[in-house]
Amino acid sequence: MRRHLTAFAATAMAAGVLFVPQSANAATAPPTVATLGASAGALASPPLSPLKLTAYYPRRAWAGDTIVYTLKTRNVGSWPTDIAYVGGYVPKQARRVQIIGPSGSYCEAKGREVGCLLNRLRPGRTASVKVKVWLRGSARGTATAEFATASIDVPAGGIDTLNIYGIDAGVDLKYVKVRTRILR
Repeated sequence: MRRHLTAFAATAMAAGVLFVPQSANAATAPPTVATLGASAGALASPPLSPLKLTAYYPRRAWAGDTIVYTLKTRNVGSWPTDIAYVGGYVPKQARRVQIIGPSGSYCEAKGREVGCLLNRLRPGRTASVKVKVWLRGSARGTATAEFATASIDVPAGGIDTLNIYGIDAGVDLKYVKVRTRILR
C-alpha cells in the first residue's frame, strides 16, 4: 500500500490537483476540541472507512508567537483506508507554516493551504498530524483555521485505475473551524 500513496501523490502533483476545495462547509466547533465525522457527505456511496477528526489547539496566543495544531484522525469504520487525507486552511495572520505527518506520509504546505496524504489506516487506529503556524507580529483579533479529513478508496485495479479528476473531495469534506484569540 505504500506504493499506492507514492503513486497517487505523484499523479496528483503532476496533474496540479489540489485536494482542498475552494468552498468550505464550515462547522461550528467547541472552544478547545473540535470533532467531526467525514462520512456525512452527500455522496452516492459513502467511503467504506469513515474518518473522525479531532483538533487540539490553544485558546490564546501572543502576536508573533506560534500556534501548534494537533490533528488526530481515527478510522471509525470496519475496513482499512487506502489513503487518508488531512488538511485545510491556516489563519490569515500566518507568516510561515509547517506541517509534519507520521512516517510514510506525504505532507505539503503552500500559502495558507496545508495537506497530508497518509498511508493505510486500519480500523480503530489513529494517526496524528501537527501543523505549526508562526503568527505575524502585527496579528490581532482571532486566528481562525479550518481542517478536514477524508478517506480515499482506491479502485480494485490499483492506483492506475483511479481517476483523480473524478474525485469530488468537496462533497465529502466537512470542515472543523478552530479559533485562537490573539493577545497583544
